[in-house]
Amino acid sequence: MAPVAVFQAAFLLAWLPLSTYQSQAVLSEPLSLSVHVNLTEQSLKIEWSVHNLTHPELQMAFQIEISRINKSNVIWVENYTTTAQQNQTLRRMWKSELPLECATHFVRIRGKDEDPRMLQRRVWSSWSSWVKAEAQSLLGPEPLLVFPKEKQVEEGSDVTLCYVSRHPQSHVVCKLNGILVPGEQLDPHVSVVTLRSISFVSKTGSNFFCEEDRNHTQPGLAIFVTKVLEEPKGFSCETRDLKTLNCTWDPGSNIDSWKFPCQRYTLFESFSGGKKSCKDKHWCSWQVDSQETYNFTLQAENCFRKRNVTLLFQLAHRGEARAAAAMGVSVWHRAGW
Repeated sequence: MAPVAVFQAAFLLAWLPLSTYQSQAVLSEPLSLSVHVNLTEQSLKIEWSVHNLTHPELQMAFQIEISRINKSNVIWVENYTTTAQQNQTLRRMWKSELPLECATHFVRIRGKDEDPRMLQRRVWSSWSSWVKAEAQSLLGPEPLLVFPKEKQVEEGSDVTLCYVSRHPQSHVVCKLNGILVPGEQLDPHVSVVTLRSISFVSKTGSNFFCEEDRNHTQPGLAIFVTKVLEEPKGFSCETRDLKTLNCTWDPGSNIDSWKFPCQRYTLFESFSGGKKSCKDKHWCSWQVDSQETYNFTLQAENCFRKRNVTLLFQLAHRGEARAAAAMGVSVWHRAGW
């Protein structure tokens, strides 16, 4: 065989496996896409799987689109990278600022491999079919409905509400704590009300309701507004008996929600790795052990944020304190900032 022919044959033998490998590595579209509506969390749970992977595991990228009212009105796009397995169910959660009862949503997804082992040009797969997520079919027969049913927010936040009217020609007015607030029509039956920078009024919440001139019903909801969490002030610890540290602080004007209480304080000690949940929002006790130095972190936390302050406490003159205690003399050890 001529040298050129031998070279061509060898080239073909070397090229065929790579070509075959590349053709097998073409990604099919994400399959089995499903969307579940969670009205309690006002979220969509998105699940999908991928078939025809060339390896047991592949690094892959996915792009998810969500549309509102109609498929062309894309309101949210996410690029998500993960390691996928054959027929594995992958999940993402999307939380809606607009109550899901107010509008129909549509979800679709596409993917591409991002694995460094793959040699072919990385291109997106075709889009999956749109999957419809609809909560309006779950609504009751009432002529006027307001959503969500209740809401907890942080002071200064914007709140999005909506009302659904069965009678497009009727006139609807909405009020927050007795003050008229305007709405914006989303479709002939649905209008959206956005409350800007909502203020704290009381622990029992703010009252929002709507009224329709046709039947004078007044559906509404309570909006529970939580004060912005403050950093604890004056954090200090002291002991009189070298057995218990009593730590105190000023929590500030932190006011927890009556309906959704979630404010708590936790004491951490870094040298021992200890942790204690405090039963009171002003003080907490800590049992003394063999340590001479304690590095405390006090964490204040509510449903929206966390605040931390630290304190280095030195338990000095332990022997002198024991002798004084035996003679009935109180010796204080105190540290604070």
